[in-house]
Amino acid sequence: MQKNIEYYSILTINDPTNYGNRLQNYALQQVLSTYGPTTTIKQYNWLPSRAAYLKQRLSTFLRTKMLKLKASLNKPLTPSEHKLYNFIKFNEKYINDGLISETSFDGVRKSKHTEIKKVVIGSDQVWNYTFNLSNEDLKMRMGADFPAEKLISYAASIGLDSIEISKQEIFKEYISRIQHISMREKEACELIESICNVPATLVLDPTFLMTPEQWNHLFTGFTAQKQKYILTYFLGEPTAAQEEIINQYSRDHNCDILRINDERDPETYTAGPCEFVELIANSEFVFTDSYHACCFSIIFDKDFKVFNRNTKGMKNMNSRMRTLFRYFNLTDTMSEEDRIVLRDTLSHKKRLFELQQESKEWLNAALR
Repeated sequence: MQKNIEYYSILTINDPTNYGNRLQNYALQQVLSTYGPTTTIKQYNWLPSRAAYLKQRLSTFLRTKMLKLKASLNKPLTPSEHKLYNFIKFNEKYINDGLISETSFDGVRKSKHTEIKKVVIGSDQVWNYTFNLSNEDLKMRMGADFPAEKLISYAASIGLDSIEISKQEIFKEYISRIQHISMREKEACELIESICNVPATLVLDPTFLMTPEQWNHLFTGFTAQKQKYILTYFLGEPTAAQEEIINQYSRDHNCDILRINDERDPETYTAGPCEFVELIANSEFVFTDSYHACCFSIIFDKDFKVFNRNTKGMKNMNSRMRTLFRYFNLTDTMSEEDRIVLRDTLSHKKRLFELQQESKEWLNAALR
C-alpha cells in the first residue's frame, strides 16, 4: 500500500498571468521544498457554484489546448498569445498546483495519497479584499477550511493602509487561528496587531530569499541579442511627464528602451515570468510602478526609479514600497518624479543578507 505524502501547501493568489504573483509563488515553493515536498493549493475564488467552476475549468483547458496546438504547428502567435504561452509554459514547468484544490461551495479536495503537513499563507496581496473577494473568499484566503494547528502565514500582504469596519470581524476571527503570522509590510503588521490583537513579524517577500544565481536558472536567452537597454514595467499608465523622464534618461545614457507590458514594444510584450527576471537582470536601469520589479532590481543590483502608479479607481498600495524603502534606506523618490537616486549597492547587499537570515530564521522556527 502506497504511503500518503505530506506536503507543505502554499495558499496564495492564483493569478496565472501576473509576473509578481507567479515569481513569489515559485520562490516560496523553492524555499519550502528544502523542508519537504511542496505544492500550491489551487484556490477558486469568485465562483458561486459548481456550474461556474466547471465552466471556468473547461474554458481554461480549451484555451490552453488550442494555444499549445497552434504553437506546436509553428503557426504565428500574436504578441498577446505568445505572452500567454510563455506564462503557460512557466506554470506547467515550475508551479506544482495539481494536488489540492479549494472552492467556497465544495471545500478542500485532495489527490489520492496527498496529505497536508502545513498550510503556508502568502505572499502577495493574499488578504486584499478589494480584489472582488466575497466574504467567503476572504475566509478561504485566511485558511478557514484547514485545521488551525496547520496554519502559518509567510510574508502575507493586505496591500491597504486600513481595513474597512465591515471586514474587521472576519480578520479578528480568522487571523487569530493562524499559529505563526508574518507579514510583508510594516503597516500590515501594525494593522493585524491592532485589529486582531495577535503578534505579527515583518519578513522579506519570498523573491528575496533566492540568490541571483538561483534566479539565473530561469533565463531563456531572451536578452542574448539585445543592445544596452533600460527597462520599463508599468501596471498603470505612465504620464507624459514620466515618459519624458524615461526618454531623457535613454538619450543621456545612449540606451534602447525595452517595455514590458506595453504593446508599443511587441517583442518585449511577449515576455513571460522567466523573461521578466532576465530582462531586469541584464538591464542598465529600471523604471517601474511595480513592487516586484523593485524587488528584482535590488536582487540583481540594478538602479531603478519608482513612479507613483497612475491608475484610476485603485486604492493606495504604496505601503509595500514604503517598507521596501525603509529596509534599504532608500529615499522615497515617488514624491519627486524627476529625481533619480543611485543606490549604494554594497550596503544594500549587506542589508539584504541580514534580512534574509532573519526571515529564514523566522520561517524555520514557524515550520519546525
